[in-house]
Amino acid sequence: MRTTALVTGYISTAFFLALGIRCANSWVQLRDKTSGHLAIATGLFGIAQLISVISTTVYDQTKLQTPPTWLTIVSSIVGLLAIYGFLVFLGDFVDFPGAIRALFALVTLVSVVFSIIERPDLRFDPTRGIVKIHGVSNPINYRTYIGALLIYYAIVLAILWISFLVNALRVSGLARARMGLIAGGFFLLFVVVGLLPRLIFGSIDPKTLSNILQVAEYIAIVSAPLLFLGFSPPKWLANMFQSRAASAS
Repeated sequence: MRTTALVTGYISTAFFLALGIRCANSWVQLRDKTSGHLAIATGLFGIAQLISVISTTVYDQTKLQTPPTWLTIVSSIVGLLAIYGFLVFLGDFVDFPGAIRALFALVTLVSVVFSIIERPDLRFDPTRGIVKIHGVSNPINYRTYIGALLIYYAIVLAILWISFLVNALRVSGLARARMGLIAGGFFLLFVVVGLLPRLIFGSIDPKTLSNILQVAEYIAIVSAPLLFLGFSPPKWLANMFQSRAASAS
């Protein structure tokens, strides 16, 4: 299973890194605020995925190895900034009330602070599942912190998914396809986040836990090409819709 997880992890990471690079190139050409926000969000998301897959490669949890604290902190902060970056990008063409924007900025800031303060007191044991690490002291219960973090991620991903889906229904042609692909990618990430509480808070045997993790990995890897095609469509996709438009006229 570890080999499969690494392969899927590197494949999805490659998509996300390629997306970040393409969006950065687009910003270099356009130099507008919206493309800049997208470049930052996708770039940070790609970096977060890269840190995660490298950490998984170097530190084998099945052998009870855990990454160093600093790496966990960096990974958490980059992930939080990435997901907030997508909200900022969405705000460029969806009119969010100022209070909502401020609330998400505050929640992100608080989450970053807690990602520095909190220390993991749970780990995966291949024979016992999720077990507690003794001797770790946190300001709040670590499961409570993770639960609140997952709720935040789920809310943001739901906002992104629904917003792009609604906008897809308002347009046509390539724009609709792009919006639909982006909505599908964020929806799959939302599903992955929805599976995680079952692993952390549920009482399940190690085999079931491994199976759920594998399903989550496969779902996540499908989200990567969907977001890639939606945010940065290759020429063949654009040409396909141009050909259809020409045929219809």
